[in-house]
Amino acid sequence: MKKRAISPLLLGGLLVACGGGTPTPAPNPNAFDPATLSGKLSDWKDGALTPQLYSRLSEEYRPLGGSSVGSDGTVNVTLPVPERTFGLIDSCSFSGTRSVSDVQIDLADVVLATDQDDLLGEVLQARSNDGQALTRLYAATDAILKGTVSCGVSGFGMDLNLKAGWNAITAEQTGPGGLVQLVSVERTTPVTLKFSPYTPEVAFSFADNSPVVLRAGQTVKREVRLYQDGGISGEITLSTNLPGVTVTPGTLTLPSLRAQGAGANRAGGLGALEHLGAQAVTTTLTFALGSGAASANGELQVLARQNGQTVGTARLSADIRVPSAQVRANGDFLSGYVGESSALALSLTPQDGLSGPVTVGLVDPPAGVSAAPVQVTLTPNTTTNLELPVQVAAGTALGDLKVQVGGASLSPATATLRVKPARTRIEVQQAPSGLTPAAQGVWITSAYTYTAGAKTQATFQRLVGGKAAAEVKLENVSGGLISIPGGDVYAAGTWNDGGKKFYRFDDAGKVTTYDVPAAISPQALLSGPVADAQGRVWYVGIAKEEVGVFRYGLFVWTPATGQIVAVDPEGAYSGASSNLVFSRSASGRYLLYLGGYNSKPVLIDTETAKTTVLPTTGGGTVESGAVSDTGEAWLLAYGALTRVNTDGTSTTFPAPSGASYLRLLGFDRQQPGVLWLTTSQGMARVATGGTPTLILTDQPIGSALNAGGGLTFLTTGSAANGTPLAYLSTLP
Repeated sequence: MKKRAISPLLLGGLLVACGGGTPTPAPNPNAFDPATLSGKLSDWKDGALTPQLYSRLSEEYRPLGGSSVGSDGTVNVTLPVPERTFGLIDSCSFSGTRSVSDVQIDLADVVLATDQDDLLGEVLQARSNDGQALTRLYAATDAILKGTVSCGVSGFGMDLNLKAGWNAITAEQTGPGGLVQLVSVERTTPVTLKFSPYTPEVAFSFADNSPVVLRAGQTVKREVRLYQDGGISGEITLSTNLPGVTVTPGTLTLPSLRAQGAGANRAGGLGALEHLGAQAVTTTLTFALGSGAASANGELQVLARQNGQTVGTARLSADIRVPSAQVRANGDFLSGYVGESSALALSLTPQDGLSGPVTVGLVDPPAGVSAAPVQVTLTPNTTTNLELPVQVAAGTALGDLKVQVGGASLSPATATLRVKPARTRIEVQQAPSGLTPAAQGVWITSAYTYTAGAKTQATFQRLVGGKAAAEVKLENVSGGLISIPGGDVYAAGTWNDGGKKFYRFDDAGKVTTYDVPAAISPQALLSGPVADAQGRVWYVGIAKEEVGVFRYGLFVWTPATGQIVAVDPEGAYSGASSNLVFSRSASGRYLLYLGGYNSKPVLIDTETAKTTVLPTTGGGTVESGAVSDTGEAWLLAYGALTRVNTDGTSTTFPAPSGASYLRLLGFDRQQPGVLWLTTSQGMARVATGGTPTLILTDQPIGSALNAGGGLTFLTTGSAANGTPLAYLSTLP
């Protein structure tokens, strides 16, 4: 037999499992000769054959001239001296005892095949007591080897007493994960003869194994011989592993290898089985490109299947070029807002001569995401840019979603769609700078303009659901409002009028004006004051002046009565201007003063006027803070979120993976245990003591804790013509 490619299903390895079943005929009690195989196979139906000797080590076949298997199953095999031998230990390491340093060997199987090289199976001997298959091992010299051979990560054990010539051994695994043990079999061991058929399988042999080069509109033909190993027959289907690459014919019928006799005799039995004749299956396979084919440079597999199971695989190199376009997403992320359509910027670069119209769309988009396909016309050697409108439906989960963009003749690309909360566009004349909560909705500064006489006019709008519900216009006031628990807001006069006016207005826009006492400087009311539940204004003002150096203290002013009380005139307060000087608990009872550089934060109980300096670690400036209605303080310094415990200790909480904390916003008005904050990737909410939940959003310009719970935040941008854009989003 000429050498041919052998299927992995037929090679199996040294460890052969041939137990099970009761072989026949009856055991031979006499000593056997390892150089011969003789006896009779029961139920033999494959006719008269000439056996072949297969060397496992050289992977070559050799006809066994003078040996035979008769049509009745009579076996007469004599094993010749191998043409080549190999070192058993070779360059591996050995541990144990041995009579020689190494021995030249070969391992062989007696294989039965048709005249057309269809491999049917093996003739072998098995121990009669347990059915363990015997393997033929040829030794060039006598050798005794007992020990272990290690070859890198593999190895095997040996208990061999070899005689020059052919020997019988077993290859058995000692246990799960154990080494294979090669053990000599005494020649007096009772053995039985049996035929071990190979697994039915198709093996391919191509006359031309060069790469399959496919181009659009072209075909490639290859002559192939199909071997019916294990006696496989009947209908098989052929296909390839590459989408869009077809093979014709797609179906073949393999003839039966069983040689049928002249017909039934009178007793109903079959006539004598004859020698298996030439039944080669040779055909021409045609490869072509069909719908869905894509460029590829690698392995092309031809798959044979029967009854839904793969029964053979051939491998060829392939060079496939399909006119296509490479799709690329321009940018790492696309922001998609719930309920909106966003434009995904793409570029298409033709390859292998693609030209003309192509359609671009989403491939298997995630739930809630859709896109109307866009058609563009491509020109060879020219990159075409386009925008694909991607719609995010209401109820779509927030966060990063992977979307694939592609289409016919397009090499797909994957983009990240960052789904962000729904937003409502609000009409503004200029970009607003912040939000202030109202009893219902939020207040924004929708316009801030200069008027005659170096005056300014601020326009405040109360928005509910993004629509204006009230409007207030005031001259010479700060654009920043001071919220009052309950819903009203304050507006402070600016330097233009000497800071002597102070205004309060409600949701309906009704304004009440107060005179600011001379003891309160305009700076004090413009540097981040805060109002408590009684409408009193807490601020940091000048407590005394010592040789040109001002000392600052904590004061509270009641606008309705004009009363000013020095709460803590001797404390370590800072006169630095900041709109982050104070934060307030939801009810307004507790205030948290943050101070300036290296200042200690101060907890203030507005009902008792008690002040408590809080411990901090690490020094530096506390960037922002929040306080609960129970007086629990949270601080943000150097990006670390810290809770100040009642015993004076502190506990630090890490930011979510991939994000960093930017600012504490305060505790929810209806969920006392929920703290809101901003991160480098948007908003976050944390149930105190728990793990923060990151909500991917645009960076907010301002935010407001809603009276009904949740948070409303403001984001801004600009249109292509420079028109300012502003959006409101609400998180529950």
